[in-house]
Amino acid sequence: MGLPIWTPNIILLKLAAQETLSRKIQRLATQFFLKHIAYGAHSPLYRNDGTSSVQLTNKDSNALEQILSAFNVDINHIIKFPITLDCLNIKCKIHIHSFLFQDKSLPKTTIESLFEDTIRTHFSNFFLIATDASKSQQITSIAGTSSTNSFAYRLQHLNTIFSAEALALCQALDELPNDEDNLLLLTDSLSVLQALANLSIKSNKIILRLAAKIATREKFHQNIVLLWTPGHAGIKWNEKADNLARRVSESDLSIHWVTVEDIITQLKAHAENQTDAANRGSKYYATLGDIPSIPTIAPWLKNRREDIIIARIISRMIVTPALLHRFGLNDNPLYSMCKCDNSIEHILLYYRKYSLIRQALCHRLHVNLDGPSSQLSVPLSTPFVHFFHCLNFSTSADFFSLLCFCLIWFLVVVSSDSLLPQNFSISSQIKPFALFN
Repeated sequence: MGLPIWTPNIILLKLAAQETLSRKIQRLATQFFLKHIAYGAHSPLYRNDGTSSVQLTNKDSNALEQILSAFNVDINHIIKFPITLDCLNIKCKIHIHSFLFQDKSLPKTTIESLFEDTIRTHFSNFFLIATDASKSQQITSIAGTSSTNSFAYRLQHLNTIFSAEALALCQALDELPNDEDNLLLLTDSLSVLQALANLSIKSNKIILRLAAKIATREKFHQNIVLLWTPGHAGIKWNEKADNLARRVSESDLSIHWVTVEDIITQLKAHAENQTDAANRGSKYYATLGDIPSIPTIAPWLKNRREDIIIARIISRMIVTPALLHRFGLNDNPLYSMCKCDNSIEHILLYYRKYSLIRQALCHRLHVNLDGPSSQLSVPLSTPFVHFFHCLNFSTSADFFSLLCFCLIWFLVVVSSDSLLPQNFSISSQIKPFALFN
């Protein structure tokens, strides 16, 4: 990251959005075992001596059980790879953009009318099944409905909406068909249908399970068609399934299936939360605040040079006389002109060379630099709003960090603005910071 060797490890981990090596090794080992559990009989760790399970040592097994129990997941409820690979050769038709009603830009009344015409013209002899999923802060649920029956279930909350939509289709194939020869499955999940259309051995396990259920029905000469329908477009089948899914509560029946991909996502999120917690509990938090990670702001950076500059500024590790004096490498920490600490704060906030840039920035952002209590007022129409959305400053002590971001971002995005000299470059302007002595 281009930071000095004396940068604290906690700050390095926070900036890089990483975890400690020991925790990372433990997480990767857990992911490895989870993937092999999901592979089931296809895993080289699988044993078939009456237990039919992946063989782990007692230590690994206990560690894995502790992690899964923290997520309220039973190892037997992890969705496994299909036993046979027939599912890779399914013949069902998937219609994503085949009909006029599949255009979300059309008015709702037009979509509804075109949908009814499509059903009458192309699928009049099909048995219709509509599915949907819902995910709120408390509950993840699925539902399905047909002309004869319906269902609604609560899911494990760590399931993503993608997994929930696919599980809804799986459950619909299990519960709703009445041995009809032609089945038409309606779903508003475009991503699930696209994943099914691009099926491979590396597909998400829930997509492979859905393909396996379709393959089983095709063996009994059932014709299955999957049709994408725009969500919340007035199509009564989708609206009915959506209402069923939204009405599911904690007291409703639950299905405990969960995908290994969703568990791994939760493990990564948990690791990031641990890094954030360690940063907030450190002595550096009062000074630096809740600094963002470099990967978070990477889309707005042009090159590696700007990467390093911003990392050094927000961690206050730009090499200045004040910083060198802090580590006993410089006798005089003061700036010769005003006899103040020659620190990065002084350079950015008070150094005369950058006064015009500061004034232009403050004019753009309506910022008053008279004191740290200044209030920031950023109109939503400015180009800075997307950048501010990436930040997560939570304390009033973060004014300096916020100003640094504003200043650097200003140099990046308005380098061609009339307020600045021609051929203005962020790298050329910030480079002298490391040369003060």
